[in-house]
Amino acid sequence: MTQARPEVIDWVDLRMFRAITVLSFMIFLAATGAATPSDSTVSDSVLVSVDHAELADRADSLWLAWCREGYCHSSDSAVWYAGVASTSLSRDLDTAAILTALVDLDARTPMDLAPHGAVLDRIAFMMRNRPRFLGRMMGRAPHYFPLFEEALDRHDLPLELKYLPVLESGLNPLARSGAGATGLWQFMYATARSQDLVINSWVDERRDPTASTDAACRFLKRLFEMYDGDWHLALAAYNAGPGNVNKAIRRSGSRDFWKVRRFLPRETARYVPSLIALVYLFEHPVDAGLVPGEEMMPRFALDTLMMQRNVRFDQAALAMGRPEEEVAQLNPQYRKAVIPGAVDGGWPLVLPAALVGTVLDSLPSVLEKETRPTPEVTFEPEVTVYRVRSGDVLGTIARKHGVSVRELRQWNSLRGDMIRVGQKLYIHADPR
Repeated sequence: MTQARPEVIDWVDLRMFRAITVLSFMIFLAATGAATPSDSTVSDSVLVSVDHAELADRADSLWLAWCREGYCHSSDSAVWYAGVASTSLSRDLDTAAILTALVDLDARTPMDLAPHGAVLDRIAFMMRNRPRFLGRMMGRAPHYFPLFEEALDRHDLPLELKYLPVLESGLNPLARSGAGATGLWQFMYATARSQDLVINSWVDERRDPTASTDAACRFLKRLFEMYDGDWHLALAAYNAGPGNVNKAIRRSGSRDFWKVRRFLPRETARYVPSLIALVYLFEHPVDAGLVPGEEMMPRFALDTLMMQRNVRFDQAALAMGRPEEEVAQLNPQYRKAVIPGAVDGGWPLVLPAALVGTVLDSLPSVLEKETRPTPEVTFEPEVTVYRVRSGDVLGTIARKHGVSVRELRQWNSLRGDMIRVGQKLYIHADPR
């Protein structure tokens, strides 16, 4: 059974609706109680004054309620009552139904989602071995997917790319690989800097959902153009790097991903089939026996406040009346549990929209009572681990990471230029 898709709402329409809601409520107040009586002898004390904070709270409540209607987790409530477990269904897959569904999905997108044996293998593997993981991803989807979809739409990219962070990081902005790739989209330091992401002692925008998503869209578009509009090769390059993909193309003598695939690293060979498998599983969760779990706060229920002075997470939590862990979860980009409002013109605090008024009222008094100064933070180099591959020399490794050969020798106690395949090199990121 094909899942009905939630209605897509334009955020411009949301802002317009919010403005109309406020205006309508003011007109209602004027018509029912705020109008001045015609009798001039009536005292001014009977005039009804409008509490602006109450008006804003009322408008926010109406707006958020309307958003919930449009951004509900699924328009098909059957997803919460999938009768047969995913592991059971994987033992006897209805491949004909899956092939039909993939053909239908392929017709809706410029990406190539045509059925392939490797895709069926990945679908069966995920249903059999990853049902709980996929359930958690479905629970996190309302928090992240609207943000991804808005950015992909703005950059005119296929919306199915929103599933990449599921593969890359498990929708965890704090995820970090052994090689140093960080964030939802798993950017290496050098790649992140090339996409103008801020990385310093206060902030790591690789962990910022908004900034990293926009950078990922720009990077994906560049790879797509590099491989002449072939999304399979572009995605393989996103995972393994263009160098590995180009070598595989030369060895295979073809530009067809399915022929190039066997010359790619094992992880990359599974990468594209896994992405296509995720598209199917998320679009047909009931058929796959998947049940959402561990839901996160939906994106529409969040808002931001710009901080113009340094605010610690514990101070923000006190002003919000929420646990400090919730502040940390909503603001993963800050490395020292401090929103550095005094740096670079200020940084945003992400918080539940329902608490904006509370924080505006209470944060000044919380900060006034603070007697403990926020310590100065000096730059701490980002350390990444690079494993030497065949054909690598110190010069190419240094250029790739934006450092010098002399620094590589110093950090790794190397006396000369000799390195061996499989050797680990420790690289301290340079902030320049």
